[in-house]
Amino acid sequence: MAQPHTASAHQRVLMTLAPCLLVLLVGACRSTVPQTPTPDAAQAPHAHGAPAGSTSTAIEAKPTRTNRDPHGNPDVERYIDMLQSTGRLETLQIPLVVEHLALAPDAIIGDLGCGPGNFALAFAKAAPRGVVYASDVEPAQLDSLRAKIAGDAAPNIIPVLASFDDPHFPPGRMDLVFIGDTYHHLQDRVAYMRRLEACLAPGGKLAILDYKPGDLPIGPPRAHKLEAGVMERELVEAGWTRVAKHDTHPWHDFEVWTPGEQR
Repeated sequence: MAQPHTASAHQRVLMTLAPCLLVLLVGACRSTVPQTPTPDAAQAPHAHGAPAGSTSTAIEAKPTRTNRDPHGNPDVERYIDMLQSTGRLETLQIPLVVEHLALAPDAIIGDLGCGPGNFALAFAKAAPRGVVYASDVEPAQLDSLRAKIAGDAAPNIIPVLASFDDPHFPPGRMDLVFIGDTYHHLQDRVAYMRRLEACLAPGGKLAILDYKPGDLPIGPPRAHKLEAGVMERELVEAGWTRVAKHDTHPWHDFEVWTPGEQR
């Protein structure tokens, strides 16, 4: 009887290794084929500031909110921080401004260009039975103010989102309209100030605190401000009369105006 064929030891080793050799050969072939990046990898942006081809895994910084006020710092969060900084508040001398305005306890006040509420909060405290309409074109400024008056902190402050040509104050109601460091931001100022008269109640006044012209060690650069005499000429052209000029601030002009012909 014929004996069944028995594989030699050498053949058994080759049969065992064959599958492994096949896997290695296939892998070697694949490694020589250029890899095509996936759509996500090909379109992924480089990290901000990293050169093309960089392997940096840094995440691009989230852009900050853009300031709606074209005259302010484009980075609105930084702008708000500056407006309410200790150094700036010291130069504004807010208690001194409130003292000279001599507000009645029930006064109706419009804070035009209120920013984060530096003056609005002081006005609300000085007129506890009155109302302060705090108006600004930048929503983030009003958000900052709302955070300060949350709850019952200042129930007599009403934040108002302004248009570029209108603060949206109730007509015929304002005992005082205050413009702090904002007059030079206004567009088409003569027409704006003519319309603003309609907001005043009988006997109402306009108070303006604005940086003095020229080069100063604080505040905006000269090119950002009005030249000497421009504000006065514009207000007179718009039909306002200056009734007081307070020499209280080294870096600001502080004036009070009423509607009517220049005397």
